[in-house]
Amino acid sequence: MSEEKYCKVAKKCSGCQLSNMDYPRQLKFKQNEIRLRFSRLCKSEKIIGCESPVHYRNKAQFMFKRLKGRIVCGIYQSADRTVVPTSACALHTEAQNKAGKVLCELFESFKLEPYDFHKGKGLIKSAIIRESMHTKELMIVLVCDSRRPFPCAAPFAQALSKKLPKLSSLIVTKHKGNTLTPGESPRVIFGKDRITDRLCGMEFIISYNSFFQINSLQTEKLYNTAVEFAELSSEDTVLDAYSGTGTIGMICAPHCKKVYSVELNKNAVKDAIKNAEHNGIGNIESVCADSEEYIKELAEAHIPLTCAVLDPPRAGCSRSFLSSLSALAPKRIVYISCNIDTQIRDVRYLLKQGYCLEKVQGVDMFPYTKHIECVVRLSLPLHSSM
Repeated sequence: MSEEKYCKVAKKCSGCQLSNMDYPRQLKFKQNEIRLRFSRLCKSEKIIGCESPVHYRNKAQFMFKRLKGRIVCGIYQSADRTVVPTSACALHTEAQNKAGKVLCELFESFKLEPYDFHKGKGLIKSAIIRESMHTKELMIVLVCDSRRPFPCAAPFAQALSKKLPKLSSLIVTKHKGNTLTPGESPRVIFGKDRITDRLCGMEFIISYNSFFQINSLQTEKLYNTAVEFAELSSEDTVLDAYSGTGTIGMICAPHCKKVYSVELNKNAVKDAIKNAEHNGIGNIESVCADSEEYIKELAEAHIPLTCAVLDPPRAGCSRSFLSSLSALAPKRIVYISCNIDTQIRDVRYLLKQGYCLEKVQGVDMFPYTKHIECVVRLSLPLHSSM
């Protein structure tokens, strides 16, 4: 598939770095990246590709601007704070692209001006469109300049719901500054304050600022791979570190005795607790704490961890965290990362602590982009006492 056929604005937009490659070539490129990085440590498995390499995102974020007198939507370019106009992003779903066009029409009708990040004028900074891939529900979050009220909320919501029958939530938030965020002080002006989606047979509540993996189909493959690598039994006690909304820990929970889920973000922990209750999971303990400090508490309490699942941010794990984890000596460590460089750095440290690297599996979560998700499994030799 050529760049032109894939996307008309691919050369202008920085969102898809591999748009010049067809999908089989992208997989070879990413497989080679993994193989080269891990070549001296472990043989890597064949990367798990995506059945639908386009229109896979469950979340879109549109920016708006006036172009030749009309309001258009597009993709924000952080390097120069500009907007590349498009209402046909190949990674967004048809419903998300349609919602972007409908919003442009209604902004015109209701005289709602897009925010100009250079001049600091206007109202609408961005629109976040979240879609449940299971129910097809749509949540739209309008991020507005905090200095200006959102007028005509009720008639706007009514007009939008008529044009988008799957709309189940319309939320307006306020935001200061020139960064891309979901905003603050959410106000529901139509429908509910959440939507739900399904992963690995469980339902997850998604609020306006929840973290939820972008590619739902591939997330199931990623998490199933992680659970497979963990080789859990009813006797296992699992640490789910950097747990976000507790998704991985919840998927592990039916296969083990106990899960300790730790995350620093308060909102994410609230979602984790709600999701566990919603799915009737009683053997998971969600804690709001720094993973580095919490693991020391587990050590002091003599919690006998047998497995740890790590999914840290791009910066990876701190040396202190890895040191404390090694002291607890879980038999198996499953490490998920979207940054192979920091993942390998941390793996090398764990190897020095006596662990063996047994498996490396790439999962293509983000087709047409350079990003790679990788799952590795480390274990202690049977004779090790650490």
